[in-house]
Amino acid sequence: MLRTRLIQAASSAQRAFSTSQKALAAKQMTVRDALNSALDDELARDDRVFILGEEVAQYDGAYKVSRGLWKKYGDKRVIDTPITEMGFAGIAVGAAMAGLRPVCEFMTWNFSMQAIDHAKILDCAKPPVGDRPLPISHIIESPRSTWLNEINDILHRDRVGELIAPPLDKSKSDKMEAARLIVIRRRKMKKHKLKKLRRKMKFEWAKVRQRREMRKEKAFQAKLISQIKQAEAFSAEQHVAEILRQANETPLPRFWKGRRLPAFIIKQKLGIK
Repeated sequence: MLRTRLIQAASSAQRAFSTSQKALAAKQMTVRDALNSALDDELARDDRVFILGEEVAQYDGAYKVSRGLWKKYGDKRVIDTPITEMGFAGIAVGAAMAGLRPVCEFMTWNFSMQAIDHAKILDCAKPPVGDRPLPISHIIESPRSTWLNEINDILHRDRVGELIAPPLDKSKSDKMEAARLIVIRRRKMKKHKLKKLRRKMKFEWAKVRQRREMRKEKAFQAKLISQIKQAEAFSAEQHVAEILRQANETPLPRFWKGRRLPAFIIKQKLGIK
């Protein structure tokens, strides 16, 4: 009876805590920041945890989930991989079987289905891990059952220790192929950055154009105000007197002894002050 009451009290306290004002006023964050915080806590808590995937280290992840983790934990805990989802999915499966705690990031969710193939192959082979059998008892059937059956036949032959891999292109070395893939990825990222920069500069240039229009408007207003002041200070009598003076004034000659000279020199020659 006492145990039942304690359980009821604990559950009611938990419900009250989850709906309290303190819980409702907790810090809000995006899903990306929550995942980043959780990964940071796990990397700090357990040395066996590591992250691998495309662009997860120096580029901080395609969706910025691993932002800042590479700088904090280094290359051994946050690992950039080539564009081979099948490859690093198998690495993650094998690392998990060996006792590590991999966090494998894919660009899109459908690539994570690559891990089913690795798990199914291991389920067919059933090699021991230390003194324990594999903890895989049941796995979802892959739609490529024919391909898996062929691999199962190969694994049960005497060629288990041989390398099972598709034939490589001997015309190009592995380093050249990897360099070509890296160049392609860098071009794509450069285009992506330029696209983001153009989108950002679109708003910046709109602000610049707005400031130019404001300066033109202010200059026009200042010119208009000066014209209004000149109109207010206009005197008809002074205007008529100035016109009469210009009409009665003898114009200065432009030439002196066949040479064109400035007005102040001609005044000196004529003795006009």
